[in-house]
Amino acid sequence: MFLRKLSHSILLSAMCVTGLQAWAQVSLSTTSLSFGAHTPGNVNGPQTVTLSNRGAVDVIVSSVAASGGFSEANNCSTLHAGQSCTINVTFISATVGSAKGVVTINSNASASPQLVNLAGLVLTPIALVPGNASFGTVAVGASATKSVTITDNGGAFTIRQIATSGDYAQTNNCPATLSTGQSCTVNVTFRPRANGSRAGVLSITSKDAGFLTSLSGFTASLSGSGSGSTLTSQVSLQPSAVSFGITSPVNALTPTQTINLTNTSSSMSLSVQSVSVLGPISAGTPFYSIGSSNCVGMLAPGSHCSIEVVQSSNREAPDPAAAAGSVMIVDNDHASPNVVPLSASILPEVTFTPASVTFAPQAVGTTSAPKVVLVSSNIDEAGLSLIPIAVSGEFNLVPAGTNPCGPAPGVGLGTSCTLGITFTPRHPGTINGAVTFTLYPECDPENVVILHKACPNAQVTNLSGTGQ
Repeated sequence: MFLRKLSHSILLSAMCVTGLQAWAQVSLSTTSLSFGAHTPGNVNGPQTVTLSNRGAVDVIVSSVAASGGFSEANNCSTLHAGQSCTINVTFISATVGSAKGVVTINSNASASPQLVNLAGLVLTPIALVPGNASFGTVAVGASATKSVTITDNGGAFTIRQIATSGDYAQTNNCPATLSTGQSCTVNVTFRPRANGSRAGVLSITSKDAGFLTSLSGFTASLSGSGSGSTLTSQVSLQPSAVSFGITSPVNALTPTQTINLTNTSSSMSLSVQSVSVLGPISAGTPFYSIGSSNCVGMLAPGSHCSIEVVQSSNREAPDPAAAAGSVMIVDNDHASPNVVPLSASILPEVTFTPASVTFAPQAVGTTSAPKVVLVSSNIDEAGLSLIPIAVSGEFNLVPAGTNPCGPAPGVGLGTSCTLGITFTPRHPGTINGAVTFTLYPECDPENVVILHKACPNAQVTNLSGTGQ
């Protein structure tokens, strides 16, 4: 009897050990994927991760999710002993910059969740380097030259025009069409006509393939100062520079700014020949335009006129995020052309503060104190919300802060809410994750909520912690 009980005890122990060993033998073919680079509107992948059951008991996969600018499709459900399933991951982000994400696999395995770290890069279709060329102080009548490199990171780019404004001229070695990965050089020469600040802009414009009128345009700001002249301009421009401040790709408003031009001469009329604007163009829509102007023609001594500059509301976000432009006035003043630089900062629809969160080492199986992240809206359109709030890895959302975001926070211009995030490591080592917001109605809610498809413009804050 004693031997029978001992044998039964040993058998039960062996079964338990076997079960634990089966769970512990669940494996991934890789724990990280790198997707390289693409431009907005394109995707990389898919790349495949294989999840295998190397034990003797069934592994039931309850969910698979990809965070950030990544999507996934899988055939994982119940894996019997020795079986495998595949997870196909695609990099779909349209947000320029580095992208990080995580595939989180939840199952009944003891090491669950299994994590696959994801990385990719979104490049601006056309890169101008430097994006801001400063020439310093140059004597009136003298000149200085700097080079700007144009690189095509996207498809073939047909160059329709390379132009400069103000006291700047250019020569270049650019072909009629830039191929993918090809670069060319624009040499910009600054020859100031008058003392003081002399602004300008370099613009590269292309006609989009397949469209008769749709254009794309990318700009770099130019700045310098003239010195040594004894002549005085009779043109006063107020303000001398125009900033539209911070704006968002989701832009329902049409911001305007007014420039006042005054003929400061007490005896001579000013003859204004033209007023023009140069700036980024996206999908055929200029970022800046002249709304109205009464400045063309003769302006009597002491008289003034005005120029209304409009920032387009029907556009996509230009690349890069700083939208350089200029208003140029050609007249009979010795300092002509007179230029007012234009600028705007393009922010994502949502800003996270801090942009990423790193947790201190945490004992396995315990939960950290919450870290608070401020979620701020840069959207000036009503009726938008962020859905859903998805959390990956070994992190959780908890109510925290002065205005908790809730499961589907509504957002409006200048509003904010707070996220509380905790970290509960289930195993030692570095653990990455992310909180992902999807902007509605920018992304179809049926695709996001029901079909679990990722949004290319998902808003993400990255998380990292260490289990010990």
